[in-house]
Amino acid sequence: MKSLKAIAVALIAGVALPAGIAAKPVLVVSSDDAFHGAIAAGFKSSFTKPMDEYNLRGLEDEARRLGKGFSAAKPELLIVVGNLAAKMAKENCSGCTILYAAASNAGALKLAGTNVYGISSQPSANRIMENVKIVFPQAQKVGVIYQPASVGKEISALQAAAAKFGLKLVAEPISQMKEIPTALNKIMPNIDLYLMLDDPAVITDDTFPFIFMNCFQKKIPIFATSSEILKKCAIAGYGYAPEQLGAELAAFAKDILAKKAGAKDKTASAKLFLNRKIAAMYNFAFPAQASAQGADIQ
Repeated sequence: MKSLKAIAVALIAGVALPAGIAAKPVLVVSSDDAFHGAIAAGFKSSFTKPMDEYNLRGLEDEARRLGKGFSAAKPELLIVVGNLAAKMAKENCSGCTILYAAASNAGALKLAGTNVYGISSQPSANRIMENVKIVFPQAQKVGVIYQPASVGKEISALQAAAAKFGLKLVAEPISQMKEIPTALNKIMPNIDLYLMLDDPAVITDDTFPFIFMNCFQKKIPIFATSSEILKKCAIAGYGYAPEQLGAELAAFAKDILAKKAGAKDKTASAKLFLNRKIAAMYNFAFPAQASAQGADIQ
């Protein structure tokens, strides 16, 4: 992996990135987060073409510097994993062919175009609600706080899907994160389950513990749409195994390079995950069907 320090020094000095970068695909990972690392590992195990790789380590300054380098020396394909890398691509690399994954901010960024491809960060609404019902067959009202600009379309699809499975989605919109406490207080008396979407305008390292503790105090279980969030605070969830997502990202990248991509957007294979540690905190016993179909989160 190339040294970000070396890259930063070169860019500050006005030196372009290595000329060879234009002849190769480039993988950019947003951070050292284990989830991003597992996606990258899954990608590299399936993608054999020579490439360059960079890790932004969550640093906005490095994202801007690296993005400017890509703007000048366009890679054959820019593969970005995570929100920060997606933001870098959107703001600096409009002329590049881009493939994104694990970027829940792609919709808010309006990361789209004839040269942009992506794997959706949210599983299908029908599959989410189907798996909610498998784990929580007695549930009736599912609550969610969301930012319309970020996941408004997904909420509409989830409301329609909920009705198919005898559920009602109690969705409370917010415009700023500081509105979360008020929104949570408003919906909690009217729900028996909380749906934690992978919504970057609501869920951060600071906000998800607050939502979790409030739900736990009221004994309201949480169902997540991200295996990363599931590990931290949800009884169950329907999302992507990161290694599998990486492998599917590699297959998509190969198709793009071979001019066989077809669709601009794809939905990766998701599965039902169970978090027995959080379930034990709630004294929750999984129904037989959930235990049979779900995989324990590692």
